[in-house]
Amino acid sequence: MDSPSLAWTLTASETRLLGLLNGISGALPLATWRPRLLVRARERLARALGMGDLQLSGRMPSGHTGTLMPQRMYFVDDSHATFDGVDLGRPVRLRENPRIGDVALPARGILAIGQAAWEILDAAEYERTRTETARRGRLGRRATSRCPRAPERPP
Repeated sequence: MDSPSLAWTLTASETRLLGLLNGISGALPLATWRPRLLVRARERLARALGMGDLQLSGRMPSGHTGTLMPQRMYFVDDSHATFDGVDLGRPVRLRENPRIGDVALPARGILAIGQAAWEILDAAEYERTRTETARRGRLGRRATSRCPRAPERPP
């Protein structure tokens, strides 16, 4: 797509503490995002890292409830973007967190890599998604079962 054009440069860094947390977060199973206590602990940790009163789960204006699940995060040191020739400004650190619906976003520039899970409100869409993911799951198991068996390791 040539128009509208977006030109964006970004410089991000990882502190020692973020490096440690990124290593731990990437190793934890996704199931650790379900208990509210563990999500709140991550939110408190984000506050200690200068991200403000961050929320990783909540309700969006569309009515969907979901959870943002970053596995790696980096501080944005500098960024410059233009959209169709219009300068979009530079990153700033805010006193209050910006919000989308009930979800508070970081008060400073963060590059996050991870996943998100959102509730599907439409029953037909939910059933379609369940059917499609179940089908993909069966295909994955079938493909795995065709792989030659790895030799067993000696005891």
